[in-house]
Amino acid sequence: MKTIRLLLFLVFLIPLPALLHAEEMGIVAVVNDEVITQAELDQALAPIVLQMQSSLSPEQIAAKMDEIREEILQQIIEERLLLQEARQPTAVEFGKNKIGTPNPISVSEEEIDKMVGQVTAKFKNISDFNEALHKQNLTIQDLRERYRKQITIKKLIGREIYTRISVSPAEVTSYYQQHENEFIMPAAVKAAVITIQPKAGLGQDQARSLAENLRRQVLGGADFYDLAARYSEGPNAKMGGRLGWVDQGKSLKEIDQVIFTLKPGDVSPVIQTTGGFHIFRVEEFRPAEQANLGSVKDLVRDRLYEKKGAALYKEWVDKLKEHAYISIK
Repeated sequence: MKTIRLLLFLVFLIPLPALLHAEEMGIVAVVNDEVITQAELDQALAPIVLQMQSSLSPEQIAAKMDEIREEILQQIIEERLLLQEARQPTAVEFGKNKIGTPNPISVSEEEIDKMVGQVTAKFKNISDFNEALHKQNLTIQDLRERYRKQITIKKLIGREIYTRISVSPAEVTSYYQQHENEFIMPAAVKAAVITIQPKAGLGQDQARSLAENLRRQVLGGADFYDLAARYSEGPNAKMGGRLGWVDQGKSLKEIDQVIFTLKPGDVSPVIQTTGGFHIFRVEEFRPAEQANLGSVKDLVRDRLYEKKGAALYKEWVDKLKEHAYISIK
């Protein structure tokens, strides 16, 4: 669900409301009794603009900015509405002549601790974690508040959307029968690789020469997997360079075009990519085939679940907007 995923992504980006007087805030929108400031919008836009700068010219970015600004502002408005709904849920009808109001969404400190722990675990030490926060101009309190919002919205969407969705076996079968061409398993090879990367003390020419030498050794009868374990700098080197099954179309074009011309037991020529020089050995080949319903039923169910969720989410958010006071400056 692109809308929901983008919304959850924005929760992490949006800063805490500035404690300023309204006339000093540069208000860009009002959502019920809360304001959205230009500073909030700018900070949400910043990472998107940085990403665009890597692939677009200043002129192209300028041409897209109005559209992007409007899209991001709408996402922030949705986020604000959802947080308000989480705090003060709307009364709903849950039976004939029965009206009730769900409980406000609550988030425990333990839940936030868990998310913070998952993030800190990705760093070598707490100093690196704190440095990363500093570079983003964040404090640990800022981060915890943002995670509180993220968990709140996730819980709210789960309660209001996903608890109302069901997908029957008949629906799964019907969808599969109508979209069989979407469930074709691509051709694949089981392969192993030796990768030699240029580095300090081993220039481009020397790296290629080493790769060519290793290939000659393999063709001369040397054990491919032993050489991979000793020399390769690629994935699974310690396992003899074994990659398992590689689907056609999922590798770099330079690699894909070569390995799918090989027969089991064949060794590729040295292939150069931005990642270095590679030698592949193909172990098995599996042709493309139609996946049966039994093997993809979970995938089909997830696809239908997501499709229904997206439609219900849009309907729900539209109703929240319809009953809210929203003013865009």
